[in-house]
Amino acid sequence: MSCAVKWLLMVVMSFAPLAFAEQVVTLGGFGSTTLASFNSSPGVGGVALGWQYTRGHFALGAGVRASAPSLIAPVPLEGYARALFTLAIGPWEPQLGPEFGISGLQGLSRPLPMRPTDFASAENSLTGFFYVAFHTEAARFRFGRFLLSVLGVDVGTSLTAAGTTLRLQLDYATVGVSW
Repeated sequence: MSCAVKWLLMVVMSFAPLAFAEQVVTLGGFGSTTLASFNSSPGVGGVALGWQYTRGHFALGAGVRASAPSLIAPVPLEGYARALFTLAIGPWEPQLGPEFGISGLQGLSRPLPMRPTDFASAENSLTGFFYVAFHTEAARFRFGRFLLSVLGVDVGTSLTAAGTTLRLQLDYATVGVSW
């Protein structure tokens, strides 16, 4: 066997496992809010577009979320990357794993009821652009090539001062198509 044929076989064999992987494009709606000791965000909502590469029980994902501009989110975009563990039990395919991202949707603007208002600027300095979260999709189902997820939850914090702010996100519904 010639050297060129061996190299060609080696390249084909190294990329062959990728052919058995699955890719999914998703579209969904979300709502997000940020909480601190004395302030909170009014909450934002919008649309999310994502991509996921799954091989076996492990998946890598990335996506973008967008919302309408507001006082706390003058650049209402967010990008994220995920590493997920997924399990298929019939049509039920729950997922969970860490999510890292950069967000223009985080910010505090209104004091919580019965709390002092003079801590607003100090607490706003604790919300940064980078965040880490734990992502779960317990109600995720497959119907042939189509996926439907309802009420996915992200719980996390800003990395500026990790643990001082709480980031909550609810993915209302997400629809995906796999190939």
